[in-house]
Amino acid sequence: MAKQGMLFTDFHSNSSVCSPTRVAFLTGRYQQRVGIVDVIVGSREPESGISPSIRTLPRVFKENGYATALFGKWHCGYQDQYNPVHHGFDEFVGFLNGATDYHKHGAWRVGLEKTDVPGYSTHIITDRSVDFIERNKDQPFFLYVSHAAVHNPYQTAEDTPEERVEGENPNRLNAKNRAKYKWMLEDLDQGVGRILDTLNELNLAENTLVMFFSDNGAVGMSPKEFRMFRGGKFSHYEGGHRVPAVAWWPGKIKAGARSDKLIVGFDLFPTFTDIAGLSKGNPQDLDGASFKAHLLEQKDFPERDIFFGYEPKLGTAMRRNDWKMIVKEGNVQLFNLESDPQETNDVTDQHPEVARSMKQAIDRFKTNVTTGS
Repeated sequence: MAKQGMLFTDFHSNSSVCSPTRVAFLTGRYQQRVGIVDVIVGSREPESGISPSIRTLPRVFKENGYATALFGKWHCGYQDQYNPVHHGFDEFVGFLNGATDYHKHGAWRVGLEKTDVPGYSTHIITDRSVDFIERNKDQPFFLYVSHAAVHNPYQTAEDTPEERVEGENPNRLNAKNRAKYKWMLEDLDQGVGRILDTLNELNLAENTLVMFFSDNGAVGMSPKEFRMFRGGKFSHYEGGHRVPAVAWWPGKIKAGARSDKLIVGFDLFPTFTDIAGLSKGNPQDLDGASFKAHLLEQKDFPERDIFFGYEPKLGTAMRRNDWKMIVKEGNVQLFNLESDPQETNDVTDQHPEVARSMKQAIDRFKTNVTTGS
């Protein structure tokens, strides 16, 4: 995908955990405005979810004649009132919570109906996605392929309930599960390849933009010496929210293009609608910005302040160009990512004016997203 499209080196999920990131992507807004800053823990949080009154990306496409579908993980509300079918998805097959057994799917949903969908999760999601594309090849469509992989539990296609070893922990970060993690990642890659092959075989590739990205940083399967950034999932350091991302659109995106611009998940809402010519129907209060011209013409993309709030657990982080600040309970850290990408050297004392300005911006942000709509 990167060889044929654009590779992003400074792309970020809006949070270092999944629920807030997905909320931001689907609404084009900071997750705080929607009231979801932490992981939604299934049925134990009956009031947590995206309200059906909030305009979402799939709803915009559905209202404009697109067939829409989500296959896989939702994690934006467990109760029926928050189900994807109430947010613009014509079809939904998948699970509502954050993690799922890769073989036992008794709690999965087909639309609103609880249905045991047989098979291995990655294969089900890929198969459903390919089928949806084939059925809708003659009309515009919006497809959200939301894989469970490579989330725990770390289970391969062979780890069926009958073949599991009693006492083994499928969630533990150890050598045995690292091998399974690798297999799961390669299997996911093959599934993505099947989807791209389907687009090519149906002569849809030049009319279809595909965006691949993760919803948070890594969990620490690789040894520290091989990690590009400090931190990981549940962290405000770059490793928590700077994620792999590639845009693929043969004939539209320059092959081998590379972007080092700071782009975030909520930018996809205005970008997708801009490309589709539907931006006039966007909500007026989107926080994301369209990078259409940057993507298709390699034009510059303006710098802006970006915030990663995860209160109260992690505090609030902020990016301003190469400057990075993390504030938690009065403790302030300031890093320069150009000279210190690993965030090892706190330079707050050396750059008091930068620190003061960014701290004030964080305070304004926190007030704005909690008192604003």
